Amino acid sequence: MDFYYKQEKKTGKKASFIVSGGQGDDELISEANAMRKYLINKGIPETYILMEDKSVNTLQNMKFSKAKMDAIMDSYHSIFATNNFHLFRASLFARKAGLKSQGIGSKTALYYMPSALIREFIAIIVMYKFVHLSIIGFFFFIFALLGFMQLL
Repeated sequence: MDFYYKQEKKTGKKASFIVSGGQGDDELISEANAMRKYLINKGIPETYILMEDKSVNTLQNMKFSKAKMDAIMDSYHSIFATNNFHLFRASLFARKAGLKSQGIGSKTALYYMPSALIREFIAIIVMYKFVHLSIIGFFFFIFALLGFMQLL
């Protein structure tokens, strides 16, 4: 919220928010609706809040939000907010969605960080599994070749 008010003071323009996130089976309201309510409680006028509540993952968050921005204007600057541990992977998804955007990470409870970072690390490994398997295969080939040359 601090960033929003700093930008308004600096530029004199009010930014629009796109709150993005669907509703899980165990959730009473969508993530987007929860964020919309939060922004309204923090004093952001509802007219500056757009909702995208159909996405079920981060890539869809980025794609569907980009579609909403593209429908509003041809050229824009955008910033997305997510958990600080998720910022790197979210940035990869933003680029994959064709969204030229920068991210801001929000604080995460210290007790949650180890498991969250491990989860993000594994997700990035899986996300680029072909690249990682190729690298492992290359080194396996080199070591096998060196071992074979020692037998000669």
